[in-house]
Amino acid sequence: MSESPIDLMTVVYSIGAFALLVGTIPAIRLLGGGYRGGRFGFLLAIPAVAGISYVSMAFGGGEVLFQGYPVPIERYADWLITTPILVGYAAYIAGMSRTWIIGAAVADALMIVFGGVAVALAPPGQWIGFAASALCHLSLLGVLYGILPSYAQEQPSERRRLARILQNHVGLLWLAYPIVWLFGPGLQAISATAVGIVITFMDVVAKTPYVYFVYRARNVFEKAGPGAPAQGTAARETPAQGPPARGNVQTRPGVAEPSEVPART
Repeated sequence: MSESPIDLMTVVYSIGAFALLVGTIPAIRLLGGGYRGGRFGFLLAIPAVAGISYVSMAFGGGEVLFQGYPVPIERYADWLITTPILVGYAAYIAGMSRTWIIGAAVADALMIVFGGVAVALAPPGQWIGFAASALCHLSLLGVLYGILPSYAQEQPSERRRLARILQNHVGLLWLAYPIVWLFGPGLQAISATAVGIVITFMDVVAKTPYVYFVYRARNVFEKAGPGAPAQGTAARETPAQGPPARGNVQTRPGVAEPSEVPART
């Protein structure tokens, strides 16, 4: 009976790893699809890094007890890499400046670092770390909902729609994480097993659909190759109907050149 939580979490983490690694498929297809300007390597890193971390957790590696509460170190390492990309990529799609993209990613990374500190320390340091992480989270929401829309408004409609989807997917879903932390490692009102199941579900939902949303809207990116339409559109251009150059016209005796044919009324 004592081993059942471990067996359960092995199954949960294995399912999470599989679901996350499935998310690499659309990213790989984007990398090989001949699109330019998508930064798809960063996109691929989101489910790939998370999937690898869940494989490690499934095999029981890296778990540390903080105040008697087991915490997988891989989870925070994963978040420190992938969550800044989630935020930064949404900012990139919205057309935000490099300064804002880096600033949002840094705020996200600090949120994760302070959250990890809050897990490792005993009160009152635990709650100081939680408060610092919460402030970073609030600043991040300020960027997502206060700054990002003004940049996205200047983008073409399809790209603007994608930016809004990514913005809400990150901003709204992440509101649940501090609540889970508060009742989990913070107050320890719910078991580590329950926290692990909930966070696995939220991690999969946060990352695999995110990549799919970008893949589904891939036409917002420029298609590489000669003669490809800009921004992935398939619009056809109507060739010019003007007369050919005089030097290229093949004439026959008694037939007027095109420039000499009178227009019909």
